[in-house]
Amino acid sequence: MRTVVMAATMMVAAAGLTACTEEQAYCADLAGYTASAATVDPRNPADYAKILDDAKKIHDSAPAEVKDDWQQIITFAQKAQQAGSDRVELARLSKETGKVTAASKAIATHAKDSCKVDLPKLG
Repeated sequence: MRTVVMAATMMVAAAGLTACTEEQAYCADLAGYTASAATVDPRNPADYAKILDDAKKIHDSAPAEVKDDWQQIITFAQKAQQAGSDRVELARLSKETGKVTAASKAIATHAKDSCKVDLPKLG
């Protein structure tokens, strides 16, 4: 019985460490993303491609609270990248900025509260 209790205690402790480690991994990824985003030149489309790749990586490590928000950002960025300089497509896409702004605010709030990271504003 004592062995079962010790094993259960170790499993609960390990589960807690895993959750902490996952959150720490996300926070580390987020800090790296923040450093990259700070150097984005809004006139250089290649910079946005890099940020999009980084956002996809962060989405993979994001906790459930912000995973959908990251997906919203990624989907919007992909659509913007595909639209390029097509004014008609960009005008259609501008109708989605409210959802993207809300997702961005949720991510920024979570980053500040959970990771103590301030996300830069792009553009």
